[in-house]
Parts: sequence; C-alpha cells; structure tokens
Amino acid sequence: MSYASLAEFKSGIPERDLVALTDLDLTAEGTVQDDRIQEALDDASAEIDSYIAKVVALPLAAVPRILKVVCRDLALHRLYVNIGHDMQARKSLRDEAIGYLKSVSRGEASLGDGGAVPAEIVSPGAPMIEGPERQMTRDGLKGF
Repeated sequence: MSYASLAEFKSGIPERDLVALTDLDLTAEGTVQDDRIQEALDDASAEIDSYIAKVVALPLAAVPRILKVVCRDLALHRLYVNIGHDMQARKSLRDEAIGYLKSVSRGEASLGDGGAVPAEIVSPGAPMIEGPERQMTRDGLKGF
C-alpha cells in the first residue's frame, strides 16, 4: 500500500508533465501511464518504511499528512530519474525527504500524528545517587 494515492499525486502536476514523466516509449499516444506512477509511489512507500519501521509499528492505521508529502516527493524524483532528467534542481527534493525520514528514525522528528505513538524516554545512564561532598557551598563561599 502506498502512502499517497494516485489521485493525490496527479492532483498537483499538470497532465502534460505527467505524460512526459510516464510515457517513456511514446507508445501510449500522449496519455498518462498510471501504472508507472503507482510503481513509483509503491517504491517511495517502501523506502519510507525502511526508515520508519524501527520507530513505529507498520502498517500504520492512518497515514500522517507528512508521509503523503514525502511519498509524492520521492515518487516524483524517481519518475524524473527514469526519464534521464537533469537532477541537480530536483536533488534537493529527495535530500530533504530522506533527511526528514532519517530524523524520524533517530527520534528527532515525529510523523505529525498528534502523538499517537507514546514517546520513549531514554536515559543516558544510571542516575547518580551518591557522590563526593560538595566543594562549593554557601557557607564555604562567604566572604568572596
């Protein structure tokens, strides 16, 4: 299952661009090849899963909006790569999406799901209960 639907992907891109991105062999007479878009969405969703699987249980009950955006961005990048387009302008699209997913996997960013997944509190180590006597106290600092 893809995080973004075919209709969601197609809604933000003009049809002429969709034709250029999907009709690779020019045999479809200028029509959008939905199967190519769906394959790109599925690939993007699999890539997303590879990053978030260690912090959330998959499959997700409800898809957060940010994952739909990331899925569409990654799928669009994949379609541009398929047609051999110059990716310098589009590279930042993928880099930002992957950077966000890495932040989620490290626990630095959330999926924007309103906290449905309980936060895990991680301690850097055991608490110190005993220690040396304090060197600086109020009484010891009188006169300074």
